[in-house]
Amino acid sequence: MAKAYAGMGDVYIYLGLLDDAVEAYQHAVNLRPDNDRHRNRLERLVIKRKALLGKAVTAGGFIKVMSHRGKISNNMSLLLIGPALQYQIAFSGDTDSLEPLGQRQIEAIGQAMRNDALKDIRFEVSVHADSELSSKAALEISRKRAMVLQEKFIADFQIDPKRIEVSWYGDAHPLGTGNVADGFVANQRVEFKRIIE
Repeated sequence: MAKAYAGMGDVYIYLGLLDDAVEAYQHAVNLRPDNDRHRNRLERLVIKRKALLGKAVTAGGFIKVMSHRGKISNNMSLLLIGPALQYQIAFSGDTDSLEPLGQRQIEAIGQAMRNDALKDIRFEVSVHADSELSSKAALEISRKRAMVLQEKFIADFQIDPKRIEVSWYGDAHPLGTGNVADGFVANQRVEFKRIIE
């Protein structure tokens, strides 16, 4: 039955139902704790869920997601497959100032990017803003946040600028949330994607 639960989890992933995918994979792991594929998929899904909800992801969690060699599916609103993380970074209101939680979130990512496991990896960092703003204001705040993040990674963590491609979209790409408990501001997020070369 573990294989059936894992298959159900994969269907939920493709439907963008993150909570249901986590639950199905949890059943698979409970039934077959020795199955590395099921356990690793579950661990990555839990990390992706934590990031979506704006909770702090550890440097180890970021490395676990970004060191995965799977392909990122661009036809899914939730990036549940491959080395990508949609992260609700804690900015203060409609500003480009990081809250203390946001500082911790970025610090863990900066440490992860410096880790030997990711030191030669390039990343695409795209910033999306809350759609409650006007489209023009949302685009401007996402641009400012992208510049803040780029500067922090380069200045505070000595990340080579060639390793980070930043972009900003304002409210142009609203996120379909799928079934994620607790809710979150769907469009106010930073997406980190490993650039596969």
